[in-house]
Amino acid sequence: MEISKVTLDNFLKKWDGAPLINNIKGTEATHKSGEGITFTITATNARILMNTQNRFFRNGDSEIMKLFYSSQIIELQKERLLTALEEFLEDFNSYLPLLSEEEQFKVVFDVKDEEIKKDGKVIPAAKGSDQRTYQLVAKWNVEDLENFKNGKLSADQFNEKITVEKE
Repeated sequence: MEISKVTLDNFLKKWDGAPLINNIKGTEATHKSGEGITFTITATNARILMNTQNRFFRNGDSEIMKLFYSSQIIELQKERLLTALEEFLEDFNSYLPLLSEEEQFKVVFDVKDEEIKKDGKVIPAAKGSDQRTYQLVAKWNVEDLENFKNGKLSADQFNEKITVEKE
């Protein structure tokens, strides 16, 4: 499971497809017998840096953050995370550990604004950051995963089997 976790983490951090609107900060993996494997990925929102001010937006600049992280940008963010995950599974499905029939393969993206510290203290999040905070959960059952690994499902067919929850 550790090889799968490290490979997924590196793949997302070095993703060369359409730019992710996130910074991949880390990946954790857990296995619960009877439930399956869950990879939890900390994917903080990309910070906005204005060239003219050379600083990050925080409190007082919530209008710009709200404008940039519109519902359309958040949907694009989710779409790109799922696209990167699907490509990882196409390229590295042989790295995934074996699971029993009743288990699932699940990936959880925890998306939120990154904490920023100044003088050792965490600066409060910008107003509206709760609208940019969510979990994107992608799940596959073991049968579909095994059929994909064995060539019984194409990548497109496998990607259609995904169950996506947005919390």
